Amino acid sequence: MFQINSLSYRYPSGREGLNNICLEGVPGERIVVMGPNGSGKTTLLKILATEISSRNAVRVLGHDKNTDLQRVRKKMAFAGDSPVHLEGLTGVENAELFLDLYGLSRQDAESTLESLFRSFGLSEVRDVPVSAYSHGMKKKLQLLESFVHHPELMILDEPTLGLDPPGVEAFIDCLTKGNNKPACVVLATNDPLVAARVATSVVFLVDGSVIARGEPEVLLDQLDRKVKVDIWVTGDTSGTISLEANGIVSMVHPGKITASMPSHAEPLPGLMESILNVGLEISRVEITKPTLSDVFLLLTGRSLTESPRVGRSSPT
Repeated sequence: MFQINSLSYRYPSGREGLNNICLEGVPGERIVVMGPNGSGKTTLLKILATEISSRNAVRVLGHDKNTDLQRVRKKMAFAGDSPVHLEGLTGVENAELFLDLYGLSRQDAESTLESLFRSFGLSEVRDVPVSAYSHGMKKKLQLLESFVHHPELMILDEPTLGLDPPGVEAFIDCLTKGNNKPACVVLATNDPLVAARVATSVVFLVDGSVIARGEPEVLLDQLDRKVKVDIWVTGDTSGTISLEANGIVSMVHPGKITASMPSHAEPLPGLMESILNVGLEISRVEITKPTLSDVFLLLTGRSLTESPRVGRSSPT
């Protein structure tokens, strides 16, 4: 489906965006890219989607995407994080325009369109101008359009951001089941629950470099004997707080302390005592199984939700 060989990229400012990326996608694969803002996720997806030149470091669907651009684009779908439509047209008119651009017959795709509008809960507003749609509805329409031509390669940037729960379920069903599912998918998301449900492979990206790649189950096995403990606190957590204890890795956030510890949770009372000793009050404690975001923290020492580091450029 695609091959990325030693891909590096610098933004026009001269700052490094991607560093020696090597990645391959094969039929049936759903690759989820995870990383904090500024890690290079969007840049990587835009290069793969032919929106940014890769200087021959990328081959897509058997072609050099820089010389066979139109042929490659007709076989793929790309949905960025912000949906773009002609606001004066209705939902179905936007979808039909999409079909026209891909050279597809409206008549042949009619039943597929009807099914997708129904799946995403947009049947009742298909004849309503998109200007009246909410952001979530526009997002659903964008995803619907991405599935309608049965792409060989689908590239999605934060596809579930802004979707309601039924929309998320519809998206996952279309991605993993039925006749509309694409041959190969690359998507960026920091939602660990969505990632775990759709990914056949997960890529951790930090500061433009691939830190780890593997099947979700294999990555999660690294924390198989640990639990995640969230402790909500009141008081000032901005100062230096020492919460060292055997078998515990802790991170202090405003209003909350997150710890990873052995599944028997024996260190928990000692951790709580340390929190109380620094003058904080505990309002709630929650113990959960670790997610891919916890694996990311373990392997990189960084959170998926952290702000970009100073010196990094703004694209994600």
